[in-house]
Amino acid sequence: MSPSLIHIGTAFATGIAFERLAPFALSSAALLGLAASAMLLFVTLARFKRESIVVLWLAVGTLGALRAESVERSYDRLYDRASSLQEVTGIVVSYPDSQQGRSSFTFAPDNLPARLRVTLFWDEGAPASVLYGDRLRLRGSVKAPPQFEDFDYRAYLAEQGVFAVMSVDGVLGVLRLGQGVSSVFRAGNAVRDRLLRRLDGALSAENAALARGLLFGETAALSDEVSDAFRRTGLSHVLAISGMNLAILLAGVWFVLRFIGLRPAAAYPLVGVSVLAILWLVGLPVSLVRAAIMFGFLALGSVLADLGFVLRRSVHLSHGLAAAGLVILAIRPTAIFDVGFQLSFGATAAILAWAALSSESSRSAGKRSWHDLLRRAAAYGSDLVAVSLAAQAGTAPFLAWQFGMLYPLGLLANLLVVPLATLALWAGVVTVFLSATPLFSLFARVFGALLTAMTWIVTALGRLPLTSIPVGAAFGAVLAAFALYAFAVLSIARRTTGLADPVP
Repeated sequence: MSPSLIHIGTAFATGIAFERLAPFALSSAALLGLAASAMLLFVTLARFKRESIVVLWLAVGTLGALRAESVERSYDRLYDRASSLQEVTGIVVSYPDSQQGRSSFTFAPDNLPARLRVTLFWDEGAPASVLYGDRLRLRGSVKAPPQFEDFDYRAYLAEQGVFAVMSVDGVLGVLRLGQGVSSVFRAGNAVRDRLLRRLDGALSAENAALARGLLFGETAALSDEVSDAFRRTGLSHVLAISGMNLAILLAGVWFVLRFIGLRPAAAYPLVGVSVLAILWLVGLPVSLVRAAIMFGFLALGSVLADLGFVLRRSVHLSHGLAAAGLVILAIRPTAIFDVGFQLSFGATAAILAWAALSSESSRSAGKRSWHDLLRRAAAYGSDLVAVSLAAQAGTAPFLAWQFGMLYPLGLLANLLVVPLATLALWAGVVTVFLSATPLFSLFARVFGALLTAMTWIVTALGRLPLTSIPVGAAFGAVLAAFALYAFAVLSIARRTTGLADPVP
């Protein structure tokens, strides 16, 4: 067994988790000394593979703990100051989410080490335009985030570098001071706002709110009934502009590029440009940036293989996933406790594990009979079910741990809604692309019909009994242990039958 990105990534994540959850803490000097000693021992034992990998785990895990230790874990001193703040000057550092009567965004004050989550309230009409990069002086009410019985909102915001929430009268409490950062994302924010206004004018209020969630990740405008239905059915990920949404869009772009005959080495860079365009238009939500980094590493190996720099059989998607995790955790170690990070990596890792364990289906060439077409359709249908099951297995432990909920109908809900959401997402993209043409109204009607159908299905599923079952957070650990046990059994069984090791 030789060290790989999977070993290194897992060790780094383990070190971060240990530093944050351990009942005792080591100083930075102690962690640095331990990491240096472990690396020296690793070099010394390099020829003894098993022993050296254990030492490498210790070295990388210690580096992870050292990185986590360098990040502020509490804003207690700032919480005490929050209520005394009345006026702050700084820069808007997120694309504002706007709805009737208010706008919300993340704000970086000049003289504070953490950020604010600001809500501007407008008395009448649509809110005035606030864009990414605007430099503002805000005057309003500031307080530490609340801590609810079933959800620690304060800890959730702290993991994102936000220490307080601020309410501002949008008419009297905002003074514009100019532009504070590059105009690139400011221009993207302006284009996004124009597209949202076009969609708001072409769709019903309910469908426009759902379109905002599906295309841009904005869910604040959803009605309580629709929002609760998505939550009860475990389908909130459909409205989180992250891995699934990005994968659907990139799959379509990839299909078109390959259909016109481009080889992977040429197609992947163009898909990468599409990723940058999506980030520019949607903004930089953590979930989307995380998915974009994952795509970059997953694609890199295929490009190198297509250009002949590495052997294709040496390219493993699991290594790309591990590399993405390393980069994300090195930049923001607290991401390991973010439910979005856990769900993205849990689902992707489970799907890759299923793909490694499953046998390759034979694809017959030559003349295609009706029998062959039916067999292929059945195979693809079973693959769809299997992938959905794998994603459910990968995310269920984290959903139970974070929210104390289990979703027995999750498989049914995903099989019914995700294909429809895929059609709606592409219809929405085409609608937005044609927003300045006479075809906009036609495609907006098609988009609206798909959104209406999706809302009806989700709300109908949400009314079924046992759609969600409350369980203790510890149940998540039980599910995780069971999933790992099942994978180990299948992996051992595959090895004993003479098949290749599924874990690269």
